[in-house]
Amino acid sequence: MEMVDLSRVIYDGMPKIPVLPEVRVKKFFDLGKGHPLNVTELSLPCHAGTHVDAPVHIVPNGKSIEELPLESFIGPGAAISVRKQGGEEVTAADLEKSGVAVNRGDIVMLHTGWDEKFESPDYNLHPYLSVDAAEWLVKKGVKLFGIDCITVDLPTPLRSKGFDFPVHKTLLGNGVLIAENVANIGRIVGRKTRIMALPLRVKGSDAGHARIVAEVLN
Repeated sequence: MEMVDLSRVIYDGMPKIPVLPEVRVKKFFDLGKGHPLNVTELSLPCHAGTHVDAPVHIVPNGKSIEELPLESFIGPGAAISVRKQGGEEVTAADLEKSGVAVNRGDIVMLHTGWDEKFESPDYNLHPYLSVDAAEWLVKKGVKLFGIDCITVDLPTPLRSKGFDFPVHKTLLGNGVLIAENVANIGRIVGRKTRIMALPLRVKGSDAGHARIVAEVLN
């Protein structure tokens, strides 16, 4: 059985949206300093690294991450590849003409190739999902949508004052969960998979860090 890891390693100072706090990974106890064991301390915002957004991220009184049932995070995978330049939108037409069948209950992963730029300044100026593409996913009955970019919405440097996250609103407002900073999607494009995107159960949280894996079935 082949398993493909679609999640990022968490490490000290890793890239994240500029407005968020820094990711910190450090030794609390250290064998090298005479402690009886190693213990690592972790501090990071829930939207850094590979994570799954819950509806309450943008929907008033929406469900938080620990309130969602397990079946929300596990399902047949449909991996679509659409190559765009930074700041270009991925449209419904792009998804439709990809040739990948998308069915109700699928977990759709969008490969833009932007995960290769994770440690580059270019990572913050990425392709993004158009509102009509988000509406297309809602109509298809997708349960979760993942992307290999820092966000599904317009890149931070291109936003005007009062930006209201229309793609987040469209997806989360219609029960489609979002996974961001996904990696290695290119390895499963065109392959039959089962995807498991299991987030940490953080009480009341708007997101949960996730170890997302794809089980390849063919």
